[in-house]
Amino acid sequence: MPRPPEYDNLLKIGSFKEAVTSEASIAQFLRTADDMMAAAQHPMPDSARFFLAYEGMFSVVMAVLEFHGVRPADTGGHRATAIRRVAVDLQLDVSRQSVLGRLHDVRNRVTYRAPLPPITKADADALLAILQEMLIAGKALIAKPADAGQR
Repeated sequence: MPRPPEYDNLLKIGSFKEAVTSEASIAQFLRTADDMMAAAQHPMPDSARFFLAYEGMFSVVMAVLEFHGVRPADTGGHRATAIRRVAVDLQLDVSRQSVLGRLHDVRNRVTYRAPLPPITKADADALLAILQEMLIAGKALIAKPADAGQR
């Protein structure tokens, strides 16, 4: 099964770049996501849980991208584009995609601009739930027959 045509379109406009697909690398991204999810379930400040869940979510994104033979390019908005594309591939419903987009914006605001208002427990819980959903869907996608991710 070829990768979705949207990937080729994102390659053409420079949002993605070609990447070598490595089963070991994909497995490591998924292990990292599992580790981040497990760690984020322990008692800790909401901001720490949020960032663990965010990094786990983005590890799932990277696993799916590599499965399809691409990586984010170095253009502005490269993470947001990658997250949106993979969220569609993993069939997150529209409301989950919207929440994920908002949480990515929260991450950018806190990381690059201003830590106020602080990350809430609701944000951390929402991102952890999305990570769990994406991990299940990402593993299912990647577990398809070996030729599924080939162009």
